[in-house]
Amino acid sequence: MIFCRFCGTKEIQFRKSGKFGCIHCAKIFNYPKPNRRTKIPENIIQTLESFVKTNAKSLRLLSLRTRITRNLKSSLFPFYDPLIEKSKQLLVENGLGSQLYSDADLPSLDSTEKPEPRMGFYLGSEDHVRWEEISLQAFANRNQNLTQKKQRIGLFRFLFQKSHWAEFPEIGFVSSCPTNLGTGRRDSILLELDPEVSLQFFSILQTLPEFGIEFAPSTDHRMRNFGKDRVLVVKISWKNVLAVQKRQFYKILGLLGSY
Repeated sequence: MIFCRFCGTKEIQFRKSGKFGCIHCAKIFNYPKPNRRTKIPENIIQTLESFVKTNAKSLRLLSLRTRITRNLKSSLFPFYDPLIEKSKQLLVENGLGSQLYSDADLPSLDSTEKPEPRMGFYLGSEDHVRWEEISLQAFANRNQNLTQKKQRIGLFRFLFQKSHWAEFPEIGFVSSCPTNLGTGRRDSILLELDPEVSLQFFSILQTLPEFGIEFAPSTDHRMRNFGKDRVLVVKISWKNVLAVQKRQFYKILGLLGSY
């Protein structure tokens, strides 16, 4: 029987939960490796661009959501130990305690309302630390003063400081879920789509999963009223992006007009 000799997780436990018990599980258990293909063919980008330009009035961008997850270095993962107090102490020591949300503040997307903009850290979830930002502003046009820019630089330095987090040089940051290995980052947009163009839109999106883009009707929204009309709310997301993938992802967002 295969098991992790560091945390004791057995293969049958891993297969059932889908979660690692510690950083070493990522080397011991077999799991589907993240797709490292980095470039979407230009013809697919052009097809999507053409569709969006032609149907601009049928697409309405609701929000952009960015999530980064981390597990503490040299520690069991939340499947065994959430280490909430230790995680909280690390945030406070790095001047980020004011950005910590309580469980009651966890973001939720009500079926009749747009998501609220927010940014902060959450503890006690799938990983020890989760940073999340939900923005309703135009991504390319967000105006930030010098103080805000410095704060964001400091925030990302903290999130990518390898001395804090579970990390292997050949893998990257190790999250509890195998599909989050690498940067531990997921970007997603929430989009309102008129039903009459949904079939064509989904047929284009079906060419993208091999590049890491996932799409589905939002489980929180699905169909909702937009004025007098019914619309489909779609979530499009890109998990664990590399730098070149992220640029292409935001290029797709830019095609939507608001970004």
